[in-house]
Amino acid sequence: MPRFLTAQRIQASVEALADTRGKPALLDFLIVKRTLAIKGASSVAITQSEPAYTRAATELASIHYQKKIDVKAPKEFFNAFASNNAKAGFLGGKYVSNGTGTTIGGNPWQAILDLSDDKPRKAKLKPNHESELADLLLKSAAGLAKPSLGEFAIWRFRHTDIDTVLAGEKDPAKRFKILETLLIAECGLTAGEIAALFDMTAGTVSDNDLQVTRVDPANYLDGLVLTPSGSLCSIDLVTALAAKPFVIITGTSGTGKSRSALRLAEKLQELYANQTDAQLFQLVPIGPDWTSPKKLLGFRTPFGQLRKGADGKDTNESYEITETLRIILRACHPNSTKTPHFLVFDEMNLSHVERYFAPFLSLMEASSIFEEGENAAIIDRQSLAVISELLNLEDKESAEAQSATLLVKNDQPLELPPNLFYVGTVNVDETTYMFSPKVLDRAHVLEVRAQTPSKYVGGGPIEETIDLSLANELLREAIDDRQSSDASESNPAAIVDLLSSKHGVDASGLQKAKDLTLRALDGCFSLLGPVGFEFGFRVVKEIHGYMYVWTRAQLLNNVPPAKAMDRWIEGLDRAIFQKILPKIHGNRSTLGDSLKALAAFLDGGHATSNPPAKYTLGTDTVVEIAQGQALPVASGASFVACRAKLLDMQNRLISRNFVSFAK
Repeated sequence: MPRFLTAQRIQASVEALADTRGKPALLDFLIVKRTLAIKGASSVAITQSEPAYTRAATELASIHYQKKIDVKAPKEFFNAFASNNAKAGFLGGKYVSNGTGTTIGGNPWQAILDLSDDKPRKAKLKPNHESELADLLLKSAAGLAKPSLGEFAIWRFRHTDIDTVLAGEKDPAKRFKILETLLIAECGLTAGEIAALFDMTAGTVSDNDLQVTRVDPANYLDGLVLTPSGSLCSIDLVTALAAKPFVIITGTSGTGKSRSALRLAEKLQELYANQTDAQLFQLVPIGPDWTSPKKLLGFRTPFGQLRKGADGKDTNESYEITETLRIILRACHPNSTKTPHFLVFDEMNLSHVERYFAPFLSLMEASSIFEEGENAAIIDRQSLAVISELLNLEDKESAEAQSATLLVKNDQPLELPPNLFYVGTVNVDETTYMFSPKVLDRAHVLEVRAQTPSKYVGGGPIEETIDLSLANELLREAIDDRQSSDASESNPAAIVDLLSSKHGVDASGLQKAKDLTLRALDGCFSLLGPVGFEFGFRVVKEIHGYMYVWTRAQLLNNVPPAKAMDRWIEGLDRAIFQKILPKIHGNRSTLGDSLKALAAFLDGGHATSNPPAKYTLGTDTVVEIAQGQALPVASGASFVACRAKLLDMQNRLISRNFVSFAK
């Protein structure tokens, strides 16, 4: 009769492993070791196309028993060296392609592994790697022990008929030792590796730790079934950030623009409290005298305090290290690559954004432009070396110091990481500057409208919300997509096709939604182009990208796929509002009745409807939407936000003779 470990015994092991010095990256090392052992080779490709690797990842991390890996599953794997809850330990199915394989190519692993230049690259342990393991894979946490190798063996054999490996052994301590020894053999662990990484304290596997049926993982992994955290976030802000890492929030002063962004960042800081002590966000107040990136990224100076340089010589060379730079370095740390980090720019348009923010505007999209192996550096190697020296003098254990040290060690510049998100708040008055199309093209623009006093006093949510755990999942998926380019298809329509191929949305319903999207965009283009506000490929692509993320948010919020398709127009309303309307500005002679015509078009109107989707440009040029080009939507029920904004702008245009999106 087979016997399996009980849920209580496995859970005890998970809890014991989480409360140790072991970092989550320790799992990656063990997967590499197991892959090498299965392959029986000195080097092996850590990639999903290598069966030995997928087998190793399944044995050491898969939640399910003998189940085909589902890359769509948000909880396909669990890292036993992370916290036993939905906050940290669970890893999606993409872990096999975006997890270990990506992680070991990072800076810190260069002291442990050699990676070949061929594709796929093969990993090989360096001869003296054992001496480097503790620094990379164990926390510098006083009072915590190394992880128990025997307890990890309990986790490893969580799906196994234990009697097949115990060979009739009845002594609880010897059973524990047998599982530990078997794990050592399976992973090919050396005495040096064991001494560096693991606690070998004895344990037990008693008869009470065994049962005749295999355990459901939900019984020993808290949070396997995702439950609401009770903390809600703005679904519009989360969706916009997941679709594009740069969001601008505009609105009347005092409406809580900065607060909404900081609230999301603070909640995520709490969510990741068990994983990091470092701050994940930074509020950056923009000054009216910012004319270059120096206030954000710092600068080198030859007039610093006298110190010893890396070569041992006295030097005054220094670098003004900003808090913005620290956040970028923290986000680049190998243990933080899946953790969202935030830069919140308060009153972003107090200075010319195009001047001080230029490097970010140019480089935040570089991952989709540069070929693999090319660098899109925001800080060059020489400056980074100085920064690293200064941070190590300050606190070499800090995340930013470790990150800078690893980059310097591997002769790499500092690049903008895919897990860094940017939120800028905007007030529009006589002390501020308008955004250029270059800035607006690279952002989603949200508007926070002032509420009536009674709504403020009454409290309660005034916008659609999403649970924090689901918001975190959306942002982590966005990070994965930026790393793997899943959402960077050259054809914009292919982005939303992922909803059908990966997320269960009916293909025919999705096709209708895509057709509606293109018809709406064509109409906007036809009506805005003649008055100087035509839009390019980036806007079309990013609206499709937004619709993919917005629909994913609906699905995560337990909206059935068919209902999500019915609500497609609500998301498209938001997308056009955020990506097309913010560019519109001008006087009455420039805009004429174009705003009114666009509002009519979005209400299903055409050239002969009332009101008409039509206006006259100059003396005799008529710009109109033909009846066959009208949107198949119910009048008064479609594009509510866009139409309200356009009519408001039209009224302000008439009364002031000039209008812009934010003023």
